[in-house]
Amino acid sequence: MRRLLAAFLLVTLLFSVCCAKQPAQAKGKEPITVSVSVSPTSPFHSTLNVRAQHSFVKRLFAAKKVPAFVNPHWVRATLTVKKRQFVYDHDGNLFESNKPLQYLLPTDVHQRIEELVAQVERVHYAKATPWEQVKHTFGRMEYATVIDLETGERFHVQRRAGSRHADVQPLTRIDTQTMKKIYQGKWSWKRRAILVEVNGVYFAASMHGMPHGAGAIAGNDFPGHFCIHFFGSSTHKRKEPDPSHSLMIEKASGSLATTITGATAEELVGYFLTALHEQDNHVLQMTTDGFPLPARLSDVASVRKTEIVIPSDERGPLLSEVHVHLTYFTHDNHERNEEWTFLLRRSTPWDKWRIIAVDL
Repeated sequence: MRRLLAAFLLVTLLFSVCCAKQPAQAKGKEPITVSVSVSPTSPFHSTLNVRAQHSFVKRLFAAKKVPAFVNPHWVRATLTVKKRQFVYDHDGNLFESNKPLQYLLPTDVHQRIEELVAQVERVHYAKATPWEQVKHTFGRMEYATVIDLETGERFHVQRRAGSRHADVQPLTRIDTQTMKKIYQGKWSWKRRAILVEVNGVYFAASMHGMPHGAGAIAGNDFPGHFCIHFFGSSTHKRKEPDPSHSLMIEKASGSLATTITGATAEELVGYFLTALHEQDNHVLQMTTDGFPLPARLSDVASVRKTEIVIPSDERGPLLSEVHVHLTYFTHDNHERNEEWTFLLRRSTPWDKWRIIAVDL
């Protein structure tokens, strides 16, 4: 990514200037690598290499350590310091990757790590800019580059139509092939978190992968167009934003963890069901406390309709039970109508909710 290159060059330049002015201190600096990806299994990373004062590294390694369990689905970034691997989670905790240890960091060390991670996130993600603003930059007949945040694959498109969102088409046969590769060789309505770059400006967005309607670019082997949604976009049939597209835009902006942290019990169940509909195992796990998901969930191909039919049962401030009536389709295209019960827990009244059990 051009923004990543620019950020890397900036850090390198600043370090070079620092070294030129203080050559005696350069020998006391240690390399640190910070890497960010949209999910722990994503092969697409943004990485920043910096050099820190030896005293910083010494204080990090000397921090008090306590036994801990690293929950990989809540990872925010990974760090490499003197060949030692660390995981930094969305709660601001630092763990050693190959040991069940949590580091209780001094305030200044934690603040510096937070600054480095935030710097990489600004490169890896983009702002969730409202569609009413985006459409003036990404106007009709304008060109853009789409970057899939899970795979890093990119292809070029042209916006041809769309008032509530962008109706776009791949420019060439190669662009169509790349897009289909992102969807494992099969067109799909499933949403994906993407960045859209227009003349050097990046926007957080969501796309589906199903050709439909009319197409007008000759020779691109794409039978129609597909849709890209931005913050505040809606479908042709509904005025309110589509929940699945909204979820992916949150991912593309890097704000999903914050949104999940602040969700009510009912909202968290909604995120779980949206993630289930999109077959997004990472987001599914983010809504839970890490318990193994019921095996029968693997039969669900898509969730058609959900409704909380019974008000949530507040079992005091730390437990909640949410009942949901839903209609879904299995992978062999059978329709099912069932009621599921979700049990949620939080550690304190001001902590985030977590799903701890699902009764199907």
